[in-house]
Amino acid sequence: MSSRPDRAEEIRHEILALDRGIHDLLMRRTEALLASWSEETHSAPPLRVPQAARVLRGILARHSGSFPPRALVQIWSDILFAMDTTTTLHVYGGEDAPRFWDLARTHFGCTMPLIGHTSAMGVVHACANDPSALGLVPLPESIETGQAWWEQLAPAGHPGPRVAQSLPFVRNDSPSVPLPQAYVIGAVEQESTGTDTSILRLSCQAELSRARLQTVLKQAGFDAQILAAGREAPKAAASRLLVANRGFVAADDERLAAVRAIGGGAIESVALVGGFADPFEAAA
Repeated sequence: MSSRPDRAEEIRHEILALDRGIHDLLMRRTEALLASWSEETHSAPPLRVPQAARVLRGILARHSGSFPPRALVQIWSDILFAMDTTTTLHVYGGEDAPRFWDLARTHFGCTMPLIGHTSAMGVVHACANDPSALGLVPLPESIETGQAWWEQLAPAGHPGPRVAQSLPFVRNDSPSVPLPQAYVIGAVEQESTGTDTSILRLSCQAELSRARLQTVLKQAGFDAQILAAGREAPKAAASRLLVANRGFVAADDERLAAVRAIGGGAIESVALVGGFADPFEAAA
């Protein structure tokens, strides 16, 4: 007589017990969360984007086995954002709306209200009018003519949306259904998490070349790359640039002033317009 049917039944009972244990822990976690609100704020404070990134990074760092990292992110995002009753997420759609919608649900869970927009500028304007809102926008184009959405971002310390996170949060996981890359924006001040990228916006004289700008940034102490350039007309020189710096930059960082000083009159302004905890590299 084979014992295989008996073993299969044992495994089914073990999985059922594990499922119930997970559910018990979720209920206990919710009770603890509610207790902390009643003691401190008497309401549900929205989860900060940097805080969520730190939690997800810690979970992914200790993860092992065959369970997909993207699925782990989605499960924990549902747990983290399930009790947030104040945040609305504005999502860029355009011609790729279903994939951006999937990206939004993967990182922000199934309970957060989503509002779709046909343009990235529409997302930025919606977030500018609602300080508790977040937005999901596509990565900027390398060259943009006219006014780009990232030109409407607010400098650190000012009202309005800034870049707050880069998605998807798990990179190099070789998914069968790839997600688009995007930025999360909102009225969020960047926090240092240990491994970060900060976003700068510069207004320059037209005669400043990219090579010269890279030299100026390096001399000021930045490890930066140009993400996008904006120009007034198709054949005009770029005068506005979006730059990503490897590492955290505080609002009062002396390197911001150093860029203008080194660049002389060629650099008119430098603004810190957000930043994010670097996404988790699954291959690492």
